[in-house]
Amino acid sequence: MKSNITLLLSVLFLSLGQSQQTYQDYFTSEALRIDFFQIGDQHTISVIADEFFREDQWGGNPHNLLDTLNLGHYLLQVYQIPTNLLIYSYGYSTLFEEWQTTSEAATGAQKIIGGSVRIPFPRHRIRIEFLKRDNQNIFSEKVGSFLVDPESVDIRKEKRASGVTTVEIQRMGDPSSHVDLLILAEGYTAAESEKFSGDARRLIESFFQVEPFKKQRELFNITAVLKPSLQSGIDDPTNNIYVNTPMNFSFNMFGSQRYLMTYDYKNLNDIASAFPFDALAVLVNTDIYGGGGVYNLYTCSSVDNRWSSNIFVHEMGHSFGGLGDEYYSSDVAYTDYYSKEVEPWEPNLTTLLDPSRLKWKQLVSPGTSIPTPWQKKEYDEENSRYSEKLIQLRAKDTEAEVKKFRKKHQDKIIEFFENHPCKNKVGAFEGAGYASEGIYRPALDCIMFSNRGLKFDPVCAAAIEKRIHFLTAQ
Repeated sequence: MKSNITLLLSVLFLSLGQSQQTYQDYFTSEALRIDFFQIGDQHTISVIADEFFREDQWGGNPHNLLDTLNLGHYLLQVYQIPTNLLIYSYGYSTLFEEWQTTSEAATGAQKIIGGSVRIPFPRHRIRIEFLKRDNQNIFSEKVGSFLVDPESVDIRKEKRASGVTTVEIQRMGDPSSHVDLLILAEGYTAAESEKFSGDARRLIESFFQVEPFKKQRELFNITAVLKPSLQSGIDDPTNNIYVNTPMNFSFNMFGSQRYLMTYDYKNLNDIASAFPFDALAVLVNTDIYGGGGVYNLYTCSSVDNRWSSNIFVHEMGHSFGGLGDEYYSSDVAYTDYYSKEVEPWEPNLTTLLDPSRLKWKQLVSPGTSIPTPWQKKEYDEENSRYSEKLIQLRAKDTEAEVKKFRKKHQDKIIEFFENHPCKNKVGAFEGAGYASEGIYRPALDCIMFSNRGLKFDPVCAAAIEKRIHFLTAQ
């Protein structure tokens, strides 16, 4: 309790007096890139330093040095030495906490996963602390700490983004007052540079058709970066396909075929050092369905699948907005990802432990019951019948018959949602966060729940707007 009070006082102190002058007192205009290793097993984690890099420019907002959004699995805190004043903080997530919920972790295995964060470059010695959430989802458990002297010869200064070209997609203003989205190419050869530029522009246009990004478009700077791949395409281990690419992205992360991610944090961040950024996205040159998104890590999306626009927007919901998955019926690599005894930190999920304190209470549609009945049993039964019948058809019928059956089911589901009395209402709908029971989402449908449309529900949209404001407010 004492440490939490101290943290709160520090936040209030700096927030009240925060200004450009305050930033200049503590930091230069450059960035300090911190590469680290996360080491542990299903229940434990330690963070240890790898390397430090001095980069030309920090892309963040100098007027919001303390992260007040309360998003992410981890919180990085920076303290000035010797005053012990909290001068910077940053919430984020990584692949490690996801791995801890996999079947591999359940066997007692240990894992090392690298990571990287960037902070404004300090003028004086600092102490960096890494906190994780405890079993009540409070940032209280210290999992790593180390000192940094900005004059140390161990801070590397060489340019790491070699052999890259940049393309300006959209520039609306100074990085310090705009959201700087950096798009990286994966699996594009030098001969496919024009394809990458076209893919980036196409997906960005789809992205800006979706609210709240549409109305906030003028607050975004967007730059695309290409490091040519030696080969075209991407790794697909389940089909014995391995491709030499700059960042080593691959399908089948954690045994989930559609999960398209990488462990190669070093090469990814070397390429990303070409330009300052607030948010990072990776476009993968493939037509296979897949992608991934982790808060303040990156978004990844295949580019040539018919669902690529939906994938990109959905994964940006994760990596930029800190949103959780609202679906519960698709196969995932995780086991009991959320505790039903604790409120999730994600702004669009709730365990509804106290309905009177629902965190999106102010957005609930008038007259809507909490929890909100939505004919869930009928929906689940229809999906169950469909899955069983689909298996039977695939075993004995032609692809045309399977396609016809799938279309009939899809039409029925679309009709269910289009004609539902709760359509466009905000409530608390059971079934979310990979769990059929005990976790609730804000709306009947949303791009975080399904691919039926490019639309965020009001709660998700509000969370995204809050992040945009945090990164751009002066």
